[in-house]
Amino acid sequence: MRFLPTFKYRLRDCMWSMLVIVIVMIALTLLTQFGVTTFGAYTTTEDGYTETTSTMNFTMPYVIFMLVLGIVTVREDMRIGIQNGASRRTSFLANISCMAVTSLCLSLTTIVFYTVWNTLDTGVVLIDFYSMMYLGNFSPSTVETMLMSAVMTFVFSMAFAAIGCFMSLMYWRLNKIGKWVVSIGMGAAVILLINAGAAFYSVGEIVARFARFIVETPWNLNGFFVVLAVAFYIFSMLLVRRNNITAAV
Repeated sequence: MRFLPTFKYRLRDCMWSMLVIVIVMIALTLLTQFGVTTFGAYTTTEDGYTETTSTMNFTMPYVIFMLVLGIVTVREDMRIGIQNGASRRTSFLANISCMAVTSLCLSLTTIVFYTVWNTLDTGVVLIDFYSMMYLGNFSPSTVETMLMSAVMTFVFSMAFAAIGCFMSLMYWRLNKIGKWVVSIGMGAAVILLINAGAAFYSVGEIVARFARFIVETPWNLNGFFVVLAVAFYIFSMLLVRRNNITAAV
């Protein structure tokens, strides 16, 4: 079982899962439109004109979906791949490739849906992470903004897929005590960082300066997500090489 069969096996499941999440998002958007037109969500502008508005966010559901997909697929792919004669590296690269294709397809669906939705006279404004950060909560309407939205959705999704993959492999390797220590330690580290930033001005200023640099431009933020994805996939590859992986039974 080489790369291509392993890739096809996982891609088939990913495409079916992606179809479900896209249908759910379309259904929720239509339900939001129905709720707006039926019950109303009114905003009065400066000239006295009253319009019905609401919003839908596509990016965050897609990102959470990819996080979960990264968590649940890598172990199965590693075990089934080894059972069928594929190396650890081949199985792992096939999994990453499937995550990339799935993220890309999800990103492209946003372009299609934005294009169709913008031609309709509705009271629902479709926004995403890019819109919230750089368009002032306005829906992407030009080719440039749609492409930027798709790129950011793709890299954001891949970063969280990599985090999910790393978390799954890390907890797979740890024993019960190690899992408790890591779970509590991650929460404690966040709390300590927040407290350190509040107690020490220099620490808070460094964190704030770094955050401002990341969100200063869309490409800075995209680059940050790319670095996250690469780093966590490298860490995951190191875990793949050391984990005790047995064939699926």
